[in-house]
Amino acid sequence: MRTLILLASLSLTSAFAAPVTLNLNIMNGTQPFNGALTTSAGQTIQTTMWQMYISNVALVRGDGTEVAVPGLNLIKLDGKGPFQNILAFKGDAPAGEYRGIRFDVGVPRTLNHVDASTQKEPLGLDAGMFWAWNPGYIFSRYEGKVTIGNQTTDVYLHMGEDKRRLTVDLADTMKPGTAISVGAAGKTVNISLDASKMVSSGVNSGKFDLSDAQYLQVHGGPVADQLYLNLSGAFSLTGAPQASAAPMDMGK
Repeated sequence: MRTLILLASLSLTSAFAAPVTLNLNIMNGTQPFNGALTTSAGQTIQTTMWQMYISNVALVRGDGTEVAVPGLNLIKLDGKGPFQNILAFKGDAPAGEYRGIRFDVGVPRTLNHVDASTQKEPLGLDAGMFWAWNPGYIFSRYEGKVTIGNQTTDVYLHMGEDKRRLTVDLADTMKPGTAISVGAAGKTVNISLDASKMVSSGVNSGKFDLSDAQYLQVHGGPVADQLYLNLSGAFSLTGAPQASAAPMDMGK
C-alpha cells in the first residue's frame, strides 16, 4: 500500500514553487485514439464519454521515497475529444531530480465516502460520478455505443469502489528512461494511455465480447475487476519504456 500525506483541502495552492503538469495522450495501440475503440472480440465502440479521477500524484526520488503533489482532478472527455494533449493534473512540488511518477486513478479513501451533495467540483453531484446506490465515486466512467447485427446498444464501463482504486507506477530507479527533472519553472510530464488495453481481455482470459450482456453494463463484479486489471497496464511515460503498473491487492 502507498503511504502519502493527504491534505484536507483540494486546493492546488502550495508553498512549493515548481508547477508539475500531467499531460495525457490517449492512444489506440500505437496510433492516436480517435474515439473508436475495438474490443478483443472485434466489436467497435464509438465513445460518447470518458471521465476519470486523477489523485495521489507523487514524484519518486532515486531512493524510492515519494514527494506528494497535492490535488485531485477529474478528466472530462466526450466523444469528440480531443483525446491528445489533455490536462490531466496540475500541482506544485519541489524542484529536483526524480526517477518517475506515481498516481492513482480514483478518489482517496478519505474522500470516497463523503456526502457528495456537500462537495464542490470535481466531487459534487454535478460531476455525475457518484453512485447514490453504492456510496462512493466512479473512478473511471467510460460510455459509448456499439452496433451488433442491426441493433445499436449503449455501453457502460464504470469502475469504482476502494478496492479498484488503481495505482499507476511509472517510476523505476534502475531505468534512466523514467527520469524526470523538475526545474524552477516546473515540468510537464507526458503520459500515454492505451485505450485498446481496457477492452483487450475479458473475464478468465476470455474475449471482451459485447454480445455477452455482462460486458455492456458494468458497475461492479468480475467485469469491473477485469477493467481494473486491464487498465493497470495501459499507462506509460511517453517516449520511455513502460514501467510496471502493478495492481493493488483486490482483497484490500
